[in-house]
Order: sequence, then structure tokens, then C-alpha cells
Amino acid sequence: MRVKYGLGLQPPWQVKDVTFSTDELTHSELHLHIDLVLGSRFLDDENNLCPVHDTVKRQWQHLSFFEHTCYLHCAVPRITTIDGKVRTADVPWARPGSGFTLLFEALALALIELEMPVNRVAEILKVNPQRIWALFDYWISKAKAADDPGTITQLGVDETSTKKRPSLRYAGS
Repeated sequence: MRVKYGLGLQPPWQVKDVTFSTDELTHSELHLHIDLVLGSRFLDDENNLCPVHDTVKRQWQHLSFFEHTCYLHCAVPRITTIDGKVRTADVPWARPGSGFTLLFEALALALIELEMPVNRVAEILKVNPQRIWALFDYWISKAKAADDPGTITQLGVDETSTKKRPSLRYAGS
């Protein structure tokens, strides 16, 4: 099936089924069902290949296909690690805990970066604004944690802002 190329799927992931549903003329959905090749093994945190223990069904909202909302569905494997613990394997199209694909999140952030209000981004992407805020907060927190302000050697200040709030003025200005 050619859908796998558009998603960038690599073995052991494969497209199992594609369905289209509509409940009225204005709302339609494309559902892509992803499966894994039987006998597949997945890496644990120590890069050991581990067998599949069982699977858990997950769903992610993906980029819309034309005007149709698109969802990915997959029975995500839970693996048994070398030390006997069971944990959910990572999928290449989404970050753990997210209900969106990475491409969907990238589009949402790109729209925000263009100074589009979050409510408008949510309206365009057909999701609740709180979900957009949650993904925005996640990526901003990650960027802040990776930032090193110790390398700053100069700082510019907009002095016109101090005129609006006298409490921000420096002594002697």
C-alpha cells in the first residue's frame, strides 16, 4: 500500500487498513490502521532488542487529508525488557503521551510561530484549544530546559517600555 510512503513508515510498521467514514456531508474522517510485522522486536532503554509482551490500542490525530480529519490507529507493542519489566515501545510518528503525530504538532507550532492565536490554530486543526496549549507548553518547557542563559554576554532593553511602568526604571534614569 502506498500510504506507508506518505507516513514514512519503516519496518516493522506497516499499513494494515484504510477506512473512510462520514456521518454527515460536512464531517468526514480518514482512518489509517497501522500494524507491526509478527515476531518484531523493539529496543529498550539500553538498546537491547526485546520481544513483544502484548499490545495496547492507541490513536493519534494526524494532518488532515484535504478536508478530511485523519487519524492513525495502532496496537502499540508493550515489550518485556531484559530485566523483566514491561514497558510500552515508542512509535516513530508520535512522542510518548501525545494524542497527535509529530507532523501535526509541527504544523500547530508553525502556525503559532506565525503569531496566529491559539484559538484560531485549534479551529483550523479541529481540536480543543486546551490541547494546543498543552502541546505548546510541552515544547516550550523542553526548549527552556535545553537553553543555557549562561552564554549571554549582552542584553538589550527597550527603554520605551519603562516609561509605561515607572516601577521598572533603573535608579538614576
